[in-house]
Amino acid sequence: MSSIFISHSSHDNPTAERLKARLAERGYHSVFLDFDPEKGIPAGRDWEKELYARLRGCRAVIVLCSGHSMASRWCFAEITHAKALGKHIFPIRIDATPVDGLLTGRQAIDATRGWEEAYARLWGGLLSAGLDPNAPMSWDPARPPYPGLLTFQAEDAAVFFGRDAEIRRGLDLLNQLHRFGGPRLVLVLGASGSGKSSLVRAGLLPRLGRDSAAWLPLDPFRPLDRPFAELARVVAAGFARAGRPVEWQAIHDRLLREGPSAGEIRDRLAGVLEELRDASGRRDGTLLLTVDQCEELLAPGGADEVARFLPFLAALLRAPGSRLLVLGTLRSDFLGTWQEQPPLQGIPFESLPVGPMARESLAQVIAGPAQVAGIELEPGLVPAMAGDTGTADALPLLAFALRELWERHGGDGLLEVDEYRNDLGGLEGCVARAAEAVLRAHVAETGRGSLQEGSVHLSGEDEAGLREAFLLMVRVGEEGRFARRPVHWEQLPGHVRGLLQRFVAARL
Repeated sequence: MSSIFISHSSHDNPTAERLKARLAERGYHSVFLDFDPEKGIPAGRDWEKELYARLRGCRAVIVLCSGHSMASRWCFAEITHAKALGKHIFPIRIDATPVDGLLTGRQAIDATRGWEEAYARLWGGLLSAGLDPNAPMSWDPARPPYPGLLTFQAEDAAVFFGRDAEIRRGLDLLNQLHRFGGPRLVLVLGASGSGKSSLVRAGLLPRLGRDSAAWLPLDPFRPLDRPFAELARVVAAGFARAGRPVEWQAIHDRLLREGPSAGEIRDRLAGVLEELRDASGRRDGTLLLTVDQCEELLAPGGADEVARFLPFLAALLRAPGSRLLVLGTLRSDFLGTWQEQPPLQGIPFESLPVGPMARESLAQVIAGPAQVAGIELEPGLVPAMAGDTGTADALPLLAFALRELWERHGGDGLLEVDEYRNDLGGLEGCVARAAEAVLRAHVAETGRGSLQEGSVHLSGEDEAGLREAFLLMVRVGEEGRFARRPVHWEQLPGHVRGLLQRFVAARL
């Protein structure tokens, strides 16, 4: 999708072309200009539908304001559509014509006084809106282009592919809520393994931009069994970025001292967040609190902090006049349980569904990171891997296979079909082979078990301990639904921790 859409009258084509060239010099290469021979509207397309699609997909609209454009019905339609979508709009006055009333609520850039001054103001405005062409989409070659079963992080934004539509819808939704109000809770909903956490961490948050004056995003956190502690950690990280370090334990103690009620914790957090706004210099920014894997808050009989967190969250969402949004990821099969929680009943929310990936999106997941990292893919590899990913729950298998393939065979800069089929064993075989290799190494080094051709047998004690450990990491609800359950290392059977560490090292 193009980051910037240039709205203009055809009479102003030369000015629009010069603007696009200057944007490119500045590093903005994802720019839509309707008559551009390479990135404009292709011949034979329905140009009206194409224009609206490009408007939906962009992040900002630059309007060249002239006598021609201010009198154009199509420019009027583009501006009203962009406003309704919550896009960033930058009016640039290029002649003496007054700017349309639709745009008077935005500070116009006056190019009639000189284009260099106008460009300087435009660059500053784009950066303030979080549209920095140099970040965060740069890729660090020290990081793997395929993270595997690990969740994508903000540092992986440059190699996060396949979810363009969800990213666009998510950014539009968040920006609309920021500008026009509405529910203060957005739930990213999808099946287990659909990539909800990666979408939020590597798709949405980096594109909001930490340099945007409109937003003050905290790092995402998982509740685990100490959600207030995890919240305190990300608030402390926000203070550290603002150049005012604070110990997370001090924030945690400030929130929970003397056993406060949910409303009192909310008010204490509000005070902490006001201090963070001052330290960050973003008094008018919307603070974004991201809670990843909200199903961890629904465990019956959870720790004291978990039991207290939902009432606190409800109080936070009900606070009048708050400039705060909560973005949460939640397995869709837990939505009913979420809505049934007494503290959350009656709280409105917007949803962002994350469905199965289309075949073309799977191809992007495979080929996109390779292009960024300069890796060549043998013809036939992409359709072979995409074809093997036939079901929604196979997406984690694809992620694991890509990481294994890159680690084993990426050294020569070429990934081949034969390496995928025969060495890894394809999509289904790669996890089984990796797990068997872990068990073989364990038996060979410890002597606890036996090795036979084509099979590995653990000792009875190790097999029982491994089964116990795996069951500890799963929670099964009354309706038979299962979810991961965080477990402290010390809670796992001691005699198999060495074996479990091997699984950790193998990212299994």
